[in-house]
Amino acid sequence: MSLQLQRRVLEPARVAVRCPCGLPAVVETHPLAGGSPFPTLYWLTCRRACSEIGRLEGDGRMRELNDRLRDDDDFRRAFDDAQADYVARRDSIHVLDGAGGVGGGPADRVKCLHSHYAHHAVCGGNPVGAWVEEVAGPVLRPPPCVDVPAP
Repeated sequence: MSLQLQRRVLEPARVAVRCPCGLPAVVETHPLAGGSPFPTLYWLTCRRACSEIGRLEGDGRMRELNDRLRDDDDFRRAFDDAQADYVARRDSIHVLDGAGGVGGGPADRVKCLHSHYAHHAVCGGNPVGAWVEEVAGPVLRPPPCVDVPAP
């Protein structure tokens, strides 16, 4: 995990999803880091997936999703359900009052495609994560996103 993220992984963490090449793709982290509230429960660790999803953010595609939240009642209901699911899962580990929903985001707009995709990869049912998968295609795929040193 640290090799992919290029930094030390916050403990405790567990691999929640592996990519087809066997490396961690999403990790679940405890929502506290060093005793300070830290609202992200699921971290996308695959460097390729992070890069491809980052391009969607860089291209301004979140605006499209936020417009859809405003205009599409079914999408909005699914988004609200995903937010509630994320908060319930995070709260089952540690309650963080006022920490927001997916990735610490607000309840009225999409904040981070990476967090929504990670939540969707672990749990399903996140319409933003499903949209990312539809638009970007299979972001979790071989070959590995990093070179793993031989033991």
